Amino acid sequence: MDIEHYRNFIAIVDCGNISAAAKELHIAQPALTAQVKALQKKFNAELLRVRRGARSVELTDAGAILYNKARFLCAIEDSVKSEIVSVVSGISGKLSISLSPSMSIMFIKNFLSGFARQNPGVEYDLYEVGIQEQTQQLLSGVTEIGIANAQLLQSSRFETLVNRREQLGIVYHKDTRWIPEDKVYLDLKDLEDIPLCLSRGCSEQFLGICSDSKIFPRILCINSTKYSTIAWASERLGIAIVPIGPGETFGEDIVVRFVHDDRMYLNKTLSIVKDRPLSAVARNFLKYYSERA
Repeated sequence: MDIEHYRNFIAIVDCGNISAAAKELHIAQPALTAQVKALQKKFNAELLRVRRGARSVELTDAGAILYNKARFLCAIEDSVKSEIVSVVSGISGKLSISLSPSMSIMFIKNFLSGFARQNPGVEYDLYEVGIQEQTQQLLSGVTEIGIANAQLLQSSRFETLVNRREQLGIVYHKDTRWIPEDKVYLDLKDLEDIPLCLSRGCSEQFLGICSDSKIFPRILCINSTKYSTIAWASERLGIAIVPIGPGETFGEDIVVRFVHDDRMYLNKTLSIVKDRPLSAVARNFLKYYSERA
C-alpha cells in the first residue's frame, strides 16, 4: 500500500469529508474515494461512515485504529527523510516537542533560543498540550520529545532522561494584603479563606496536599497556563499557586514567596518513547539540553 494513501486517509479525517480533502490534496474526488475503498478492501473492514443528514464522515472503530497507526507510519517516514537531510546537509530538519502549557515560555527562553541560534536550519513544531495529549502525540510519533510537569500516562512506555524538582510558589501583587509581610515562613494554613488561582498542571497535586493536611482552600479559578493564572493575581483578585523556575520573576509589582512544605514540588521531566530511534536533530538538541539543564 502506497504511504500516500495513508496520508490521504488522514487528510480525509482531518478535513471531515472527502470533497474538502480532495480540494486540499488537489486530487480528483473519485480517485480519493477509490483509495478509501482500496483501504477498506485491504483491511476487510469499514473505515469511514457518513453521518446521517450530513456529508461529513466519522471514523469507525477500525478506522480509528488505522488513523492513529497511519499518523505514526507517516511520522516515521518524515523522520527518515529529515534524518537523511540532516546527514547530507548538516544539522537541519524539524524538532517536534510536546510541552505542558505553563512551561513553554521559559523553555524557549532558556533552551530553544540558544539552540536555534546555533542551528539556523532547524524548524520547530511546539505543541502546548495537557498530559493526555502529550502521551498520545509521543506514542503516535507526532513529537519526539515530551516536557511535562506531571507524569505521562502509560509511563512504562517512556524513558525519562531528565527529572528535576520545581517548587510551587505563591505569587501575588505587592499591594495585596492577604499575606502577612512580616511572616518569614508561610504554611498552608495561611492560605485558607484567600481566593486562590491555580494552574491546571499543579492543581491536582496542590488540592491533594490540602486534603491530606485537612486544609480547605477557597478556589477562585483553575487556568490552563501559569501566566493566565498569574494574570488574576496581578489584578489583585487572588493569589496564584504556580511552579516557579530557577530565577524566574514576573515584574516589579509581583511578589513570589514559598510555603514551608516539602510536598510543594512538581517533578519536571523530559521524556522520549522507549526503544524508538530519534532524529539527528532531536539527538543534538538533547545533547545541548543536557549540557545546560
